[in-house]
Amino acid sequence: MLLAEGAAGSPLGGLLPFILMIGVFYFLVLRPMSKQEKERKNRLAELKRGDKIVLTGGLLGRISRVDDDIVIVEIADKVKVRVLKKDVADFEESALAQAKKDRGEKSDDKNKDKDKDKAKDEKAAVDKTKDKADKDESSRKAG
Repeated sequence: MLLAEGAAGSPLGGLLPFILMIGVFYFLVLRPMSKQEKERKNRLAELKRGDKIVLTGGLLGRISRVDDDIVIVEIADKVKVRVLKKDVADFEESALAQAKKDRGEKSDDKNKDKDKDKAKDEKAAVDKTKDKADKDESSRKAG
């Protein structure tokens, strides 16, 4: 009887964790994504002739002409392609800066690993030298 009254007394008890999960999801995922999309739309609206850009496929080029939803991009001398504005990923400078940053972090990790390996090798060499010196010393004492 008491269990039935306790369960019926709080209808929001099971709903509250669900509402909190939706709130956390909104602030951690949906809000940052909408902010990034808004920034991207602003960048696309600012496209003009002569801008160096990166397309979503990774091609680098320079804008020759901007229409409503289409951008003419020169990817080589006298080679122009028509591209939808939505397929422009970013400006070249910021994309290259991001690539350098990504590559730099990875190479730093590799350098740290190499430094650790080098330190281990040096320690092993020192240990071998000490062992050899100890053996020489003990053979002198014995001989």
